[in-house]
Amino acid sequence: MSDRVVEVIAATLLVACLAGAGVAARSIGRQREALGLVVSMEGTKGMPPHVALATAALGTFRGLAVDALWARADALQETGEFFEAQTLAQWITALQPRFPRVWGFQAWNLAYNISVCTRAAEERWEWINRGIDLLRRQGIPLNPGDANLPTELGWIYFHKIGGKTDREHWYYKARLVREFREFLGDLTGGRTTAEAIERFRRIVSAPDDLQTLQGDRDVADALAVLAEHGEKPDERLLRMLGRAALYEASLDTQLLAGKALPTGTNRDLLAALLADPRLSQAVFDRLVPHLQKRVLIDRYRMSPDFMLEQMERYGPLDWGHPHAHGIYWSERGFALAREGRHRERLNELTIIRTRLGNLQHLMRSGRIEFDPLSDRLDVLPDPRFIDGYERGMQNAVQLIQSAEGVSAAEFGRATVDDLLRGYESFLEQATVFSYLYGDEPQAAGCFGKLVSIAQESGRGDQPLYTEGLEGFLALRLGSVMDIDVSNTRQFLDAMVQRAMLDGLAKGRLDTFNRFMRLAYSVYDRRYAASAPGTKHVAQEAKLPPFPEIVDASYESAMRQTSTPLLMRARIWAWTPDTIRSRVWGRLGEMLRAQAAAADLEPTRTFPAPPEATGSPE
Repeated sequence: MSDRVVEVIAATLLVACLAGAGVAARSIGRQREALGLVVSMEGTKGMPPHVALATAALGTFRGLAVDALWARADALQETGEFFEAQTLAQWITALQPRFPRVWGFQAWNLAYNISVCTRAAEERWEWINRGIDLLRRQGIPLNPGDANLPTELGWIYFHKIGGKTDREHWYYKARLVREFREFLGDLTGGRTTAEAIERFRRIVSAPDDLQTLQGDRDVADALAVLAEHGEKPDERLLRMLGRAALYEASLDTQLLAGKALPTGTNRDLLAALLADPRLSQAVFDRLVPHLQKRVLIDRYRMSPDFMLEQMERYGPLDWGHPHAHGIYWSERGFALAREGRHRERLNELTIIRTRLGNLQHLMRSGRIEFDPLSDRLDVLPDPRFIDGYERGMQNAVQLIQSAEGVSAAEFGRATVDDLLRGYESFLEQATVFSYLYGDEPQAAGCFGKLVSIAQESGRGDQPLYTEGLEGFLALRLGSVMDIDVSNTRQFLDAMVQRAMLDGLAKGRLDTFNRFMRLAYSVYDRRYAASAPGTKHVAQEAKLPPFPEIVDASYESAMRQTSTPLLMRARIWAWTPDTIRSRVWGRLGEMLRAQAAAADLEPTRTFPAPPEATGSPE
């Protein structure tokens, strides 16, 4: 009987343990799913086949395999074996796709380590793009609750493409702007902030699917015309139309060959659309915004609604600019960080600083001038982002001072003082750029904030702040614009050349005139040109009349063969006739000879000004 009792008790305990294990297993399973530690077969939907297969096949042994591979990958990374480490990282992502750290490791390896092992700029760009695409199309979608991956993607745009540490950074910037201008066009150039936002709102408001558009008779007829000319309503069509528009507006194309269209343009289709305004409107006003929306969502995995939200918050973001993408992805990461349960593990302060850094760079270089024929890329300051930076700063201060605060990871909670040095740097640049671009009230406002910060920190008695706005500009203009103002003649020469390169070369007479006015104001104060009876300097040290200085600096710049001929042709095309007439006799023959040697039409490239003196003709 005793044996029977023991058996009964043991059987009862076994059943109880099994029942308890079942209950505990369900609870543990729910916790693992909530923490993203398990991938069910249902969770493999949308994964590449090899990822789903490896995930399902190894089951619980995935963890052991990942540990071994991860240790090996770290060792290879330490010894510089980046390609081998990359192969192991691919295996790790296949085995554990919900492990965010390995996606960041792999993307960083591609964008930073492997890319610099190649010499050709196009090969480097290919590796960087692979790193970006890895996060954008796989890592982030497979780990939608992780804040680090969007932040790391934003950093690649901010630092690798937007920065200057890589010798090929200009090539990366040109490739990015071409890629986005081809299908989005130039949505911000020459427009107010409100106009730029409204143009992008058309994309956001476009239908999500083509079936909705097909109910429109004009669109249906336009689709039939596309089919007749061998085209489909897809990304290829969108980019073909976009390239045609880019070349149509290209000054370099006009200088080289007159009106021309790029190779691969469906000229018959364009002719058919231009011949019928109804069909043209259906394609460009209704079909194109829909296709733009689909490309953003399907290829770039970007939310048009979230993009519009950032434009409304910060300003007219040009999506061909790396710092616009830096803002988009860092803001995605910051939003996830604020929603997370372990905020103390993430450095939210770093994300905020990156946001403000992106906005400061956009103020310095947010206006892009791009010509598709020569891949000419120029970046110009865009004071429209001054207000956006201020809004970003105000939001950061509010978050820091809120009950939740802002995490600085192991450094504890962030304080407002953590942002002040960067804010001062921004205000100095904003003061100079506002003044140069004709907004003196805004320049005065930025300078006033600088003075307040200096006074609060006990530095208000320094000459930088006591000499007023003009005194500040005289002291800080050189450091902000990379110009040496200690030598007056050198300063005037630099300002004339900046007026040519930042103004005339980009078709911006307003910018040219602002630089010239500033140069003349310095000349006038130094040599009392407007008050001839007042002697400010020794007569023997006095410079020639201002127009002669302008002519000399202009001629010097136009004779520099290191400046591309097409750039000098653009400068010549926008130069005021008064200057062109004065210098034509000394420059005309040389410029036309250089144009002929480059197989360009001399009279089209460098047309003679009206009433030219000393004409070579």
